[in-house]
Amino acid sequence: MKKQILMVGLVSVMLAACSSNEKTEHNEHKVDKATQENPSSPSKDFYKETTDVQVSHIHGLGYPSSGDALMLATHRGPVTYENGVWKETTGEKHDYMGFQAVADGFVSSGHPEPGSDYKNPLGLLKSTNAGETFEQYAFEGEIDFHYLAAGYNTDRIYVFNEMPTKKLGNGFYYSDDLGQAWTAMEMGGFEANMMSNITAHPDEPETIAIGTDRGLYVSKDAGKTFSLATKGKMITYALLGKQHAYVAELVDDQVQLNQINLSSKEEKTMATPKLKKDNAIIYIAVHPTDDKEISIATLQNDVYQSTDGGATWTQILAAGTVSN
Repeated sequence: MKKQILMVGLVSVMLAACSSNEKTEHNEHKVDKATQENPSSPSKDFYKETTDVQVSHIHGLGYPSSGDALMLATHRGPVTYENGVWKETTGEKHDYMGFQAVADGFVSSGHPEPGSDYKNPLGLLKSTNAGETFEQYAFEGEIDFHYLAAGYNTDRIYVFNEMPTKKLGNGFYYSDDLGQAWTAMEMGGFEANMMSNITAHPDEPETIAIGTDRGLYVSKDAGKTFSLATKGKMITYALLGKQHAYVAELVDDQVQLNQINLSSKEEKTMATPKLKKDNAIIYIAVHPTDDKEISIATLQNDVYQSTDGGATWTQILAAGTVSN
């Protein structure tokens, strides 16, 4: 059985149904897990302060390495924001797609910067020093994972593969060893026509959610079965936090941000900046140790940050440039 999946307003892909018993190996690199367990700071010259931020595409945002700096994955490498200060890299300006911040760095995919010696696409990679260096673990030169989720404090990675290869077919999979082996997901009860993103719980490796045109689908058994946590809503992005899910959606052509308590299922509408329907929220990040700090990015490269749990918002980027 096949289902048609469409990323909201962007791209259509085919989802091939497959058995959860199916496993696929990919041993392009031998992984020394110990090298990824100790995050380090980049060298002092790798990031420099800038007031001339120019972002044409945002491909993700989050707080890598359990730090306070918000990182934006952009078309021209990562940029960071902390305490009113923007910084950009002096090199390694890769186009990170599927960017996911984790406790010891970030996991991503994407494309190398022009003139780089890396094969295109980058495959599945991880950096533990804010992008100064990274290790490529699987599918270098083969797959660019646009749909990627990683548990912040777990080793679990979820992907939807749009670029089937001999070693990994089209469909949903998860891996616990940075892509060396994959287990296919059954996707029982998942009936959506459109998908925005996959999000993984930061502490519970078996819990994931998928934003869709029908609402938020949640699985607590690693994708064997799904149920709808919210119904009849066009979701543009979803994020699973420790205690809450944050869901951006379009309601009557209006942008709305909701917070759902994962225990009580209580849902409340949060205050949001005034956003038009063609400038929907496409990324959400919550500080790993302070859930009152929330950041959102929009389709037109606006970025807002709240430090009071979403009661008020400060715009820190406007159309990809520094906002005054």
